Order: sequence, then structure tokens, then C-alpha cells
Amino acid sequence: MNPVVVSISPHSEMKELLDVLSREKSGRVVVMDQGKPVAMVTTRSVVLAYAEHGRELSRLKVKDLMSEDLVKVRLDDELQAVLRLMLNKEIGGVPVMDGDVLVGIFTERELIKFMAKQTYSGLVDSVMSTDLKVIDEHEDTLEASKMMQRYKVRRLPVISNGRLVGIITAADIVKSLARTLDPKPVLEAGTRNPVTVGRYETLMRIVRIMEERRIGTIPVVENEIVGIVTERDLLYATVTSGIS
Repeated sequence: MNPVVVSISPHSEMKELLDVLSREKSGRVVVMDQGKPVAMVTTRSVVLAYAEHGRELSRLKVKDLMSEDLVKVRLDDELQAVLRLMLNKEIGGVPVMDGDVLVGIFTERELIKFMAKQTYSGLVDSVMSTDLKVIDEHEDTLEASKMMQRYKVRRLPVISNGRLVGIITAADIVKSLARTLDPKPVLEAGTRNPVTVGRYETLMRIVRIMEERRIGTIPVVENEIVGIVTERDLLYATVTSGIS
């Protein structure tokens, strides 16, 4: 659990939300109303709104992006129970409550930190996602947002002539939007020449790479891109195989 919780008011303007999210490593903020957590807003929430509204995004407030039901956990809940809940609800983080008091937040990032300290077996090939959604290097952040909305993903490998040249994430798009609402080329907003691994690399190594570099995605390359490993893939592996 991370005891540092970044929060925002439901009445805050979009500019404030973009500024906060562009700095927040977890990619999510807790919406507080009258001292109580009422919702979670994430980088993906912003990307979905941008896909729908484009530059009109600036007219929205935090309350327009709030999820209807806030999933919370208790301070004394077991780790496996929290992970199963996140997987079943398809969410990347939950507020942690001690009674009625918000005391922290647990995210996929905290899972990576935990896994980086453990010993376990397994290869990338056993957990990677192979149903790849990719974007061409000539597309922009608005098109990337629409693709993320359409395919329900948070990351897109960037391809040039069939070759991996970069990756763009929901967090990258939010950072770009914090500077300007105008669409930007995906390679300008994203990461060029990202870290990659082979399909027979060990899970222990990629977890440690994610932890050291503070990244949530690693493309899997064998001459060409064949898959991708995300924090969500590792969450699923942890729940189903108990690799942690």
C-alpha cells in the first residue's frame, strides 16, 4: 500500500486534473467530497473523454469523469483477496480504508514493487498478451485515444513498416494534454525505442526492469514484436498461478 494519496475535488476544472495526473506516477487520483472518497479518476478516464470530446475536453470537470461505483478495500484485507477484486472489477487500483478513514491506495504499481522482492519461476511467454493492438508512427494522440477507447487498452506499440519504434500510453497522452489539447504525433508524446525482452526471458527479470525503470509495459520482440507484458498481465498471473 502507498500511504501517499493524491486527491482532487469533484468540482475541479480539467486543467487542474491534467496537471495533477501528469505528475502522479500511479496514474490515478482519488476524488474527495466533504472529506470522504467518492470516486477514482485515472489517466484512462481522461483518454476516453478526450477520444469522445477532443479539444472540448477543457469544458469538462472532474465530476464528469467520475466512475459511478468506487471499489474500496480494508486495511486488513489479504493481498490475494485485493488482487482478485482488482482483476474481477478490471481496475488498476483501490483506495485502502481503515474504518471510514482513507489511509492509502493499492495499485498495480504496488504489486510490481512487492513482486520485485520475491523469488518465483516463470517465463515471459507464459503471461504475455499476444492479441496486439498497434498504431502507426504517423498517427496522433487523438487517434491513439480513440483506439484505446475502441480496444479497451492503455498502451499501444508504435509501428513503422512492421517494426517496433515506440510505445504510447494513456499516461503519455495525459502529459501531452497537460501542455496542449492539440493532437500531437504519437512518437512525440510517447517513448521511442522502448525497452524490450524476448519471449523466453524470466518473469523475475522483467518485474525488476519494471520496478527499476518505473514502467508498466514491456514489448516482447523476436525479430518483430510478438507480444506485450503489462502490469495487468502480471496481476492476472499472480491471481491464477500464485507466482508471487
